Amino acid sequence: MPVKRKTLEKGRKAKSLATKPLEGSAAFKEVDSASTGLDSKLLQDYVKEMRQVVRKGIISGCVSIAYHKDQVVLADAVGMADVERGTPFSFDTYCRMYCATKPFIAIAVFRFAEDGKLDLNDRLDKYIPEFGKVLVQPEGADAPVETKRPILLKHLLCHCSGIAYAPDVGETVEDESSRAYLQLQQDVQQKRIKTLAEFARGIARVPLSDHPGNSYWYGFSFDVLGRVLEVVGKKRLDKVLAETVFRPLGMKHTKWAVRRDELPKLAACYAHKPTWKKLYGHVKGRTPSAVRPSLVRIDGNKARDSHWLKGKECRVQSGGGFMGYLYGGLVSTVADTARFVRMLMHKGKLDDGRRFLSPSSVTALEKNRMKEGVDPVNYLGNIGTYRKNGTEYGMGGAACTYWSIDRADETATIWFTQHVDMPEVADMKGINTKKADLWDVLHRAVVKGSKSSNAHRSAKRARSE
Repeated sequence: MPVKRKTLEKGRKAKSLATKPLEGSAAFKEVDSASTGLDSKLLQDYVKEMRQVVRKGIISGCVSIAYHKDQVVLADAVGMADVERGTPFSFDTYCRMYCATKPFIAIAVFRFAEDGKLDLNDRLDKYIPEFGKVLVQPEGADAPVETKRPILLKHLLCHCSGIAYAPDVGETVEDESSRAYLQLQQDVQQKRIKTLAEFARGIARVPLSDHPGNSYWYGFSFDVLGRVLEVVGKKRLDKVLAETVFRPLGMKHTKWAVRRDELPKLAACYAHKPTWKKLYGHVKGRTPSAVRPSLVRIDGNKARDSHWLKGKECRVQSGGGFMGYLYGGLVSTVADTARFVRMLMHKGKLDDGRRFLSPSSVTALEKNRMKEGVDPVNYLGNIGTYRKNGTEYGMGGAACTYWSIDRADETATIWFTQHVDMPEVADMKGINTKKADLWDVLHRAVVKGSKSSNAHRSAKRARSE
């Protein structure tokens, strides 16, 4: 979920961004949620509250999809994808996925593993020789030393490789490894590094933050995995993903950049003013395009200025999805992401019954890979982070593109907006936070609906006795 930040609500009053509910597309034809055993009023209250969130200008708009027992029980779009252009948010709006790019890399790795092209226990240096000489400098160590064990592919999948990230914009550089990661990221942004191969070799020169397999370090591991896919597939990452993931799943609108004729469908990316200042404050003559202080465009003042426009995109195809807020990662739509989520819901089967992944592969992808006492993580993302004591797993990106699956509740969600500073629902001002949290609402709807169904069955049995 997004890092908690204080909402900026001061400033001139903007016009209401809320729109009338959009009817679901054919792919999202809602059923009566009560028919699947849910408490439908809770979902209705959620829809109303999201309009209040948009009216307040906390976000410009969003799309919410919820499944229960394989049925669409919620399909709602509200507000604007691009306020300045007056473009409504829809199921087909292009959104920057950022770190939500990672699960597609994991799926491609498992597809190759099923075909016998690689093994999760393979050493990384089998594919990228430079990692055979990687060093490690754990916290508190005076100098880098040799690693206790090699990096394996499975270490990359659960962020236990010891590879970390560059500091976030505005954060302090704390050590030499952080400085080196930041320099590599800047070299990508300034086009001094032009290929994933170059970037991966650069990562291999940076000392690891811990010995491989020891601990969790969120970082560039999936970018390195992307390079492994290129080596194994003997193609660029975009072609590997297209052939192994996107085409088989029918994800026609998931790509690294949009064409110029697709710009009207690309959402604007918003932030708060302090983030804009960190990104552009040093640029002489640059002024922000802002509807209000909480809705400031950061990916160019116009759609045509976007770094996700073909020809302007990040040259290094970032499997991790993040080369800073202005570079890296895929764009996708809610409609496309739903195809991916439904495949996982069906344990690797497509809607037409064809097998995409084996059930054992999906089980392996979903399994917690952390030791007891450590926050659970699987190869696809995080476990139990969307709600308190949650049983779901899923992934999200910096601009709040989320999906999740809860096997216990038999539910799944997809929730997209484009705002890198969106506060946690609990921190949103002027709304009923209990009604606005989709994951909590959906769980309560399942629990309440189940109790109601049980009470109804008990009453029916009593009448028949």
